[in-house]
Amino acid sequence: MNQQLIQEVIEAEGLRRTALIADDREAIAQLFTDDLVYVHTTGMVHDKTEYLAYARDVVRYLDVERGRLEVRLYGDIAVMTGSQINTLQKRGEDTPVRGEGFVTQVWLNGPEGWKITSFHGSRLPQ
Repeated sequence: MNQQLIQEVIEAEGLRRTALIADDREAIAQLFTDDLVYVHTTGMVHDKTEYLAYARDVVRYLDVERGRLEVRLYGDIAVMTGSQINTLQKRGEDTPVRGEGFVTQVWLNGPEGWKITSFHGSRLPQ
């Protein structure tokens, strides 16, 4: 397995976390492919435009914690799996909400580096 490519994907995920917490909309947009399919732990499904609007208008990411990440490489595709805990706040409200889940991300390595083309979160059983 190519450890350098695995490290690149893990670093790209770190950039995603940082961009979400910093509310850096441009950086967030650059980390997703144009044909993104984003499935939230609630079952809500967004394309790239809808997800970016959701992150801009509906929620604010206060923290994104990742557990141990497993990355499997298939040429220019990487499948990343692992736990994730989001601390979110609805925009205009004061109460944070914590959501624990398990995430599968499909990353594509293209001319602009690693980008997420598919993101699927599932809630962990209580």
